[in-house]
Amino acid sequence: MTETLRLPWADLPPATAPREEEGAAAPARRPPARRGRRPLSAWPAPAGPLPWQAWHLLVHGPDAAMTAFAAEAAGPGLIPWPFDAERVEEDMFALAIGANRPGQDRGGLSVEGCRILARQFRAAAEARHARLALRPDGACPLDFNRLVPVPERILHLGATHPDARDWLMANWGVLEAPAQVAPLPGRKAGRRLPRGHRAVVYGFFTRGGTPAPVVLRMEEHCPQLTFRLTARPLT
Repeated sequence: MTETLRLPWADLPPATAPREEEGAAAPARRPPARRGRRPLSAWPAPAGPLPWQAWHLLVHGPDAAMTAFAAEAAGPGLIPWPFDAERVEEDMFALAIGANRPGQDRGGLSVEGCRILARQFRAAAEARHARLALRPDGACPLDFNRLVPVPERILHLGATHPDARDWLMANWGVLEAPAQVAPLPGRKAGRRLPRGHRAVVYGFFTRGGTPAPVVLRMEEHCPQLTFRLTARPLT
């Protein structure tokens, strides 16, 4: 194919440094719509790879409030968008056709090849969805969707809908659930805490925004606790 098609789960957060991604150009040709499928113009235009940002979130306060927060914050660490395997296949076919437009290098796929690719992509997406469904409820110790739940009306729109993206930016500050969330042993509050208080520092990655809005909601919901969000360099 003449352009790179990037899988939606291929952009993994870095272990210690950002990973380079291959560029992906936006499809320039709209194939005929089928069964009410959204047009390619509804897809967000890929402006280029989004860089990963590392964060530390310090939380400290009374033991009882910290215990309650830890129980409330833990979840699977996912946004439960609806999954439509048929739509995934059709969207992938549209992207493949767009990347194989006339006038380019003729080493691309035929129409039937694009359909085969779309079916293979659907199978991979179904397998991934099944794996994610098996994640235990407490797999993520800082689940944004537990702390600031995405409303059902927003989930129903789907991840690429402009209103869904606007809601996430307004309430989370990012468009995706944080990645590689984990408490960081040995990290402290930076000052002596009163007796009966303790601190936890969570480390995680995001991209395409700053999770300040969700931290503000945590502060409003848990007034007994202190939150401090700090951007960290990728080293």
